[in-house]
Parts: sequence; C-alpha cells; structure tokens
Amino acid sequence: MSEFLFDPLMTSRYIDATTDFGFKKLFGEESNLDIITSFLDAVLEREAPLREIRFMNPEQLPGSKDERLGVFDIFCHDVEGNSFVVEMQRSPLPYIEDRMVYYATFPIAKQAWKGARPAYVYPYPSYESSRVREAALAYGNAVEPVTARSWNYRLEAVYCIAVLGYALNGSKKAVNRTSLRNDEPPHELFYDKLKFVTLELPLLDVRRPEYSLDRPINKWLYFLRYLSSFERMPEIFKNDPVFQKAFYIAEVANMTPEERWRHQRSMMRLWDANAELEGKFLTGEKKGKEIGIEIGIEKGMEKGIEKGIEKGKIEGKIEGKIESLLLLFSQKLGPTPADIEQKLRALQELSVIENLFAHFMTINDWETLQQYLPPPA
Repeated sequence: MSEFLFDPLMTSRYIDATTDFGFKKLFGEESNLDIITSFLDAVLEREAPLREIRFMNPEQLPGSKDERLGVFDIFCHDVEGNSFVVEMQRSPLPYIEDRMVYYATFPIAKQAWKGARPAYVYPYPSYESSRVREAALAYGNAVEPVTARSWNYRLEAVYCIAVLGYALNGSKKAVNRTSLRNDEPPHELFYDKLKFVTLELPLLDVRRPEYSLDRPINKWLYFLRYLSSFERMPEIFKNDPVFQKAFYIAEVANMTPEERWRHQRSMMRLWDANAELEGKFLTGEKKGKEIGIEIGIEKGMEKGIEKGIEKGKIEGKIEGKIESLLLLFSQKLGPTPADIEQKLRALQELSVIENLFAHFMTINDWETLQQYLPPPA
C-alpha cells in the first residue's frame, strides 16, 4: 500500500495513547475487549469485575432532527445492562462537565420502553432491564416471554469516564469519582446508578504514595500518560498479559502501513493544535510597536523609533512565547511550580525558548524541563 506515506523519524517506538487514533486503537476495537474490560475494572473499582463487555454504536442518534447527535470515543455495555461512555480529551474543552452529563442522557434514554414490549421472567432478580433480555436468552438464563403493559422506570447503571490531558480547575487528584449526593450534610448518596469519573493525567505523580504503581488504576494512568515516551516496556507491566498485549498493539513497528499513516495524521493534528494555541499568544509584534514608539518618542529621532520598534518586537515575541510555554506545560504537567515559572519568565534567549518547544513532546515532568533551562547566573 505505497499510497500511505510514513516517516519513521516523526514518531517514537509506541503510539501516543492520548491521540484520537491511539486511544481508539487500544480501547475501541473488538479484538481488544480484554483491554477495555481491564481498564474499566481498574477505573471503577467495583466489588465484582465486569462480565462480557460488548461495544455499542458510538454514534447515538437523537430523538428528533432538531436535537444534536452524540458521538462517543468508546461506548459499551456489559451483560448486566450497565453502560459505559469513555471520552479522551487532550486539550481543554469548555463545559466538559456539561458534556459528560449530556452524553449520559443517551444511554439513559435508550433504556426507556416505548409501548408494550415482551418481558421475561428471570431466575435472578437483577435481570430485569430491557437491555439484558437478548443477552439473557443467549446465555440460557431466561424463561418464556410475557407481555409487559408498562415500564416501571427501573434503570441500569451508566458510567461516564473522561480521560483528560489537562487538569480541571481546582482539581488536586488525578482520579475523581462523582455520584449524585444530597447537598445537606452528611451528604448521603441520593442515586448510585449514575457515576462520573475524570482521569486527569497531568496530576499523576508516581513519587507520591497514593499513586503507587501497585494499584491497577495507577498503572493505567502511567501507561496512558507516558506510553509514547517509553523506549521499552517497563518492568511493572511485564507480568500482566493485558499490558503485554497493549504494548504490542501500541508498537508502531507492528502496525500496517495504513495504521501508521493514520497514526502520523493523528500526531500532525495534535501538532497543528499546539501550533494554533501558540499563535493565539504570540502578540509580540503589536506589543513591540507600542514599546518602540514609546522609546522613539523619548529619543525624538526617527532612527530611534525604528530601533525601538525592532527591540520591542523581540521583547514582545519572547514574552509571548513564554506565556505560550507556561500554558502548554501547565496543561500537560499540571500547575506550574513557582520557582519554575520564575525561571521561565526570566528567559531572554529565543534559542532557549525555541529549544523547549522543540522538546515539548518528550518533556514529561518538571525535573526534565529544568534540564533545558540555563544554569543560574
């Protein structure tokens, strides 16, 4: 398939799991049901492991032509009728919480019965949902159907999980689980079948005891955040068959030419987004002209104005690039430590700043970033 061009110098050994292609390649294919099951078990930490995960159509049609279409990254359910919506969002998105609630309405609405439908008598009380009927029949757990006259509003659980490449405002933990609780103390649980989970990758800090890699959830966070920077599979993953499979799938060398082309396209879209973000903050020329005019007026010379404008452009460009760096690294690594922010704002050499941009994809912690900063005078 020679029409798919691929430059091996533009990628690492493993794909970036936080791109659209990488995330769906690892978690959204039928052959990888064991991977998504392991991931959901780790994220939700349920008392009983999930059984028989099956993918649903990620494009959810609205109830009328005037309503918006819902398109999920991953949409699946288990044999018990529980629904799971998983979204990967690398860059900040306004109203991400509202988006999660909106997406939850689709699997909830699908559970409503429309008119009289056949119901079944099950040997287990939990097998009552409309979604489980076909699965129960397939497994031989259902008895003869009877006619249901109305729906009693009983719902199965819906879980909405957002994997974020940035930290939400006010977040202090990498994993946040939310259920519907009462406003008044002691904030007792009101409804336990609708749960929201955010995985905020920049807040993962494996040096802290709560993020020990002995826990499955932390291993998945570590995998998602650092996969593209690994040169080989870390020891902590080698005894787990699911992670062994995930690393094999994620290795670029094991992909078809078409998959490698799609991976490169996904990376290029990511780089384009970063470049666009940087452009929004490069207001140096405008600021430079303002500074230059001020300097020129003080000197009262036309030549002074020209020199001032040039100097102002450089100063403004440096300031704009520093602001862009601060934003990019705070999205990737979390809140910027005060001492590092002070060092970045003190930079005066464009070459140093541009070197940080060039190594942005490989800088995965604040210690590594400091290696690219000049030593203190």
